[in-house]
Amino acid sequence: MSCLKSKAFRWSVSFLIFLLLWAVFPQYRVFSLTLLLMHIPVLIWGIIDIRNSFFCQAFCHKDGEQSSLAITFDDGPDPEITPEILDLLKKFGYTATFFLIAKKAERYPELVKRIIGEGHTIACHDLDHRYTCNFRFTAAMVRDIGAARDILKRISGKTVRLYRPPVGLTNPHLKTALKKLNMECIGWSGSVRDGGNRFRKTFHLIPELARPGSVVLLHDTVPVPENKSEFLNQLENLFISIQEKKLKTVSLHSLFSLQPYL
Repeated sequence: MSCLKSKAFRWSVSFLIFLLLWAVFPQYRVFSLTLLLMHIPVLIWGIIDIRNSFFCQAFCHKDGEQSSLAITFDDGPDPEITPEILDLLKKFGYTATFFLIAKKAERYPELVKRIIGEGHTIACHDLDHRYTCNFRFTAAMVRDIGAARDILKRISGKTVRLYRPPVGLTNPHLKTALKKLNMECIGWSGSVRDGGNRFRKTFHLIPELARPGSVVLLHDTVPVPENKSEFLNQLENLFISIQEKKLKTVSLHSLFSLQPYL
């Protein structure tokens, strides 16, 4: 995505035009101020919804795809549930991409090795999962994401190229940071918000995520342990739904023809 075509660039130009109008033409200040204020929700929307590709291109959905989808898991690895997810994937012969938190991967290296050994792809979900991650500038992003990638390389021998920001939040510095690291930004198109909001009992919607071209976002962590069995049941129902719709799962990098590792 070129600078001139980026949504953030067009937003900035529009904002500056109306700011100039407000400053130079007092008679239009109410009008120009109204339009300036209308820019704020657009900016917020761009920050919180990665599917907009507002600050940088994010791969979220494969348009025109008729037979395949990609399953992804965030926030792992977690010894309480990742092994059972891997068992289910093996049972159905499905492949997935795991966006790993590097500090958790460092604690459970055997799970990282099992993920790779069973034919799945690993990717980066940052060094940790602080909600302040999106307030970093370019240098801090390069430092932290680079450190996360180094940890994953020490464990797996692979230099990952795919990155999904924590909570899917983006900012103006992400594009430059990922370019410096030669990494790609990954989003999603299908989710039931099963991460920190598992208490909301959205699991019954998981089987509905089986759609061609979709990047399915799920989580291999257990914020609410008593919901684990229901999550696994609905995950199996998703896999059954994929079978019934005669779809196939592919690795995320295959869906978009990306290079997963350097």
